[in-house]
Amino acid sequence: MPLIRRLPKRGFNNKRFAVRYIPVNLEALNRFDDGATVDESALRGLGLARGTGRWIKILGTGELTRKLTVTAHAFSVSARTKIEKMGGACQLMKSPASERAAQAAAAAAVQAARKPPGPEKAAKAEKAAKPEKADKAQKADKAEKPAQPGKPAKPD
Repeated sequence: MPLIRRLPKRGFNNKRFAVRYIPVNLEALNRFDDGATVDESALRGLGLARGTGRWIKILGTGELTRKLTVTAHAFSVSARTKIEKMGGACQLMKSPASERAAQAAAAAAVQAARKPPGPEKAAKAEKAAKPEKADKAQKADKAEKPAQPGKPAKPD
């Protein structure tokens, strides 16, 4: 057996971080009454959203014959247009993308809450910078002194 087949395969695996939706076809929503509100608990109660997934996505397969208000984690573009065409509404629940955006916003708020350096630190920084400027000015004055009368000036 070749060496490459005997070695274990290692590397990056996205399984832990993958977002997996439970798909629900639009045609299956015709089980609900006209004007009903369809949410995650209603879909799971009728067995339309089976599985251990956390998020539900409504797909546009089939035709919708009722006006519904559908609440889900994600909608396909065709499902959204078909629901709105029948006079219904699509409402988004918290999805993985919105959770990540909320975490990023919280991290940004924590960074913004950190106080900038106080006035004492700013004053100390200015005092430390002023003597350096004075030293540079003195060095520049020494370099610009005219040559002494008995000695020729050094060329640059």
